[in-house]
Amino acid sequence: MQLNEAYRLIISGIQDAIEQNGFSLANPVKGDEVPVTVDGERSYIDYKGEKGKIRLEFSGLQALLFYSESDSDESLEKASVNYFNAEEFDQRDIKSLCNELSETINAHFGYADTTAQKAKKKPVPVSKAAAKSGSQSYDGNTLANRLTGLYPQLKEPYKANYEKYGEFLAEEFFDDYGTKEILATIKSGNQQELKRLFKILNDIYENGSSDTQGIIAVTILGHMDNDEKMCRTAEEYMCDDMREIVLLINKYLASPKGQKMWDKMNNPPAYKPKKQKQPGLFSQMMAAGNAQNGGMPPM
Repeated sequence: MQLNEAYRLIISGIQDAIEQNGFSLANPVKGDEVPVTVDGERSYIDYKGEKGKIRLEFSGLQALLFYSESDSDESLEKASVNYFNAEEFDQRDIKSLCNELSETINAHFGYADTTAQKAKKKPVPVSKAAAKSGSQSYDGNTLANRLTGLYPQLKEPYKANYEKYGEFLAEEFFDDYGTKEILATIKSGNQQELKRLFKILNDIYENGSSDTQGIIAVTILGHMDNDEKMCRTAEEYMCDDMREIVLLINKYLASPKGQKMWDKMNNPPAYKPKKQKQPGLFSQMMAAGNAQNGGMPPM
């Protein structure tokens, strides 16, 4: 999708929410022009009205929504951060993004219960710039957020997860929803879908925390259950950093010791808020491997 085409679809998709809340374009244009202001590496669209100001900003692979109860740029506050990639998005992805933006606009300016909305604020994913610079590592929330762009059917379970707990629980989300979708893509063998999927998984794995790497290698790809066809398909698309460990984890989890590990994964302790952080299963497996095999899980 061309960038300007994506902008037009987004503008059209949120138009109802914009008008219903009393806003209009701050800088109207004529003809087929797109009302986007370009400022360096970011582009934005401003809306104004009696309730204040809305700014929709595009930066890197993010679509950010800002709002203010005045007309001042200095008072703009971040309302939401959404994954946006015009090169990968189709009309279904754009529609899903527009729904999220419209929901946020209505929550801040409409008749929605804004107190409840703020109490269950959507967690902000780590930006690509922050991950590449090393200032932050991708986390499980970022992985899930990126994948909802690929699998729109995961948006509601993703939202329900953080609204239920007040924070995002990645293991639960992928155990219950995300892993099934990813494994279905691998089973399908569809090259285009596999390229899009592993572009996300490889990026997150290479620039993610150890916990996030564990989610990808164990919670998700470990569920290939050492299936020869699936492992061969995934091997073709996995990055070098991930390929060997994922294939070894599959072999390990197919062993008797691995089955005991699955039992532990399938019967975790009940969730407790602010629970003291413990080493993840991925870290435990790597530690066991270091003790026995010089760095890899036992076969």
